[in-house]
Order: sequence, then C-alpha cells, then structure tokens
Amino acid sequence: MKLRILIALASVFIILFFIQQREEWTSVFRITEQPDVLIKGNHGMTLTVDLSFGREDVDEWITKLEKPYPLLFLDAEWIERSPLIVKKIMEKNIPVGLLGKDSKTYEKSPMLLEKEIKDFESAFGFVPLWYRTQDHTFPETLKQQVWDAQMNMVSASVNWTAGSSPPVKKGDIVSVALHKETRVALDKLATYHKENPFVSIEETLFGYTTETKTYP
Repeated sequence: MKLRILIALASVFIILFFIQQREEWTSVFRITEQPDVLIKGNHGMTLTVDLSFGREDVDEWITKLEKPYPLLFLDAEWIERSPLIVKKIMEKNIPVGLLGKDSKTYEKSPMLLEKEIKDFESAFGFVPLWYRTQDHTFPETLKQQVWDAQMNMVSASVNWTAGSSPPVKKGDIVSVALHKETRVALDKLATYHKENPFVSIEETLFGYTTETKTYP
C-alpha cells in the first residue's frame, strides 16, 4: 500500500515538473503575451541585419565577422540561393531570424509565410524564433500567423538604409538593410559594428546574456 502511494506521489511530481517546464519553454518562445511587435529594449543596443541580396561580398563579410554577432534576418529565397554562406553562418553559430517580404505580399499570398518557415527550417533545422517583414509592417492577419508559428515579431527603433551610420542609444534595436536596391556598404557596416558596444537581442530586451543556439 505504501509503495503504491509513493508511486502515485512520484507520478504527480513528474507531471507537475513537466507542466512547469512546458510553461517555461512557452515563455521562451513567446516573449510577448499577445501578438505585439518588439521595437526597442531597456538595456543594451542590438544590431540586426536584413539580408535578401548579396553573395561574394556577403560571404567575405560573414567570414570576417566577429563576436558579438549581429542578429541576421535572412530572406528565404536568399537562403536557397546561398547554401555555402548559410553553412558558414551555421559553423560560426551566428544568430538568425526569418526575413519576410513586404507586408502587402502576404495579403495576396496568405500561404507564403508557411512556405518561408518550412524553407528556413529545412536549411537550419529549427523554426525561427525571430521574424520581421522587409518593410517592418505587420498587418493583423500576419501578426496572428506569426504568433501561431511561435515566432517573435521584431521591428527596429533605428533603421539604416543608406548614407552615414545613425547614432544609437541604450535600448535601441538597429536594422541595417542589405537588399538589392536599398543597401548599406559592407565596409561601413563592419566599422559601425566595431565602433558600438552591441549585445544580443536577449540582453537588450531583458538585460541578461544567453548562449547562442548550437545548430544540429
């Protein structure tokens, strides 16, 4: 009888443990309690790069890139075109998120996001935790899709699309454009990266450091 009671108590403990763990895992996936867009933090400054175009120059930049790494938002089509650079990103363990198309594209193609997530997962082995559109706009329908996919929507408080580098302050999330027609020079980006004390997006949002995900 005592043995049965002990077994029952142990079973309850195990169930409660896994429920608690699941709640913790959920909070990690969903930084916000509802489909909101992250624009700014309260602690450090984070550099993010929106990448949809570039090969040889991007390959060289990635090769020379040093820690603390920026968060790279990668276009799904660019990922497909650039397997060797993607491999290098994985080898260096650079943090990545999914860069979508302009927001209006999803109104015309509501199934596009699902395909982009699958393409990203096929390349990296996991569903992206971070997501933004190229125009940093999130219609309500898209917000819900992103939320259902357990991704966090990230815009920026500072947008660098061309010209001189912008000033930054505590809490800023900086977005740098590397597109075909809207593009920051990579030598300027490299200098900007070295001149500012950028930290991970987790540290900017929450004030603590985390280990970068190790790729499978």
